[in-house]
Amino acid sequence: MTAGLILLALVSLLGVLVHRRSRFEQRIFKNVPLIDWFYITVFPTFMFAGWVLIIKSIVNRPGINLIPIDDFDFLMIMVLFILYAFVGNGLHFSSKIIWRYLPHGDHHKLVYKVNEMFHNKLSHYTVYVTLFLTSFVGAIMELNHPVVSSSAFLVFWLITIMGVVVGFSIAKSIYYTNQWFGGYNRPLSVLVLILLICLVSIYKVLQVSIVLYPLASFITVTYLAFLTSFILRQFMIFTRLSHKHRLRFLAKIFSA
Repeated sequence: MTAGLILLALVSLLGVLVHRRSRFEQRIFKNVPLIDWFYITVFPTFMFAGWVLIIKSIVNRPGINLIPIDDFDFLMIMVLFILYAFVGNGLHFSSKIIWRYLPHGDHHKLVYKVNEMFHNKLSHYTVYVTLFLTSFVGAIMELNHPVVSSSAFLVFWLITIMGVVVGFSIAKSIYYTNQWFGGYNRPLSVLVLILLICLVSIYKVLQVSIVLYPLASFITVTYLAFLTSFILRQFMIFTRLSHKHRLRFLAKIFSA
């Protein structure tokens, strides 16, 4: 379990750090920037490997019948979501490379608009929505496989750190613009908030200790870190506004 979580955290952090390095964008292999080769091959492979390690650790624990759904059904749902995530990543890869070689003088051409639809909303929503849903399903599946060893308490702080790293890394990769509420990505924050409320509510209703569920703890911290990063980003955008625009923004909020 811990190895899989560490792998996810490292890949997420590395993905954000590499994205900020212009030299990876400038180096071209087969007419494709090196960074895009990483995003379509290396990062998805290691993230999938990390998730496999996590799921294997869960199913190898003793099971209880807390949720009347078979592990196989949970696995099939996650596989379906992961397949869509790979499809979305492929859409983003293809549309980004096409965008790179399109003439940028006229953004009103139909081919440019169609490509931007795949490059922006469609690919981003497909990837991130399915990843969030996969993590949620994994946390629910873990309900039937609590940890029986006391070592879970010893690694809880490590799980918290990794959750914070992944949450902030995902937020950084999504909210890369200075638009209010993440621009067209704002529905993703609403989705994470809904999933977090559902996850916490389920654990409250079933009266189980989240400490006995490492993946659920990790996912909860990840969601919280993601939403915290989202809120802090809005505050940073607000502080950069002029005094006049701040008053205008506050007036709109209080008059709503």
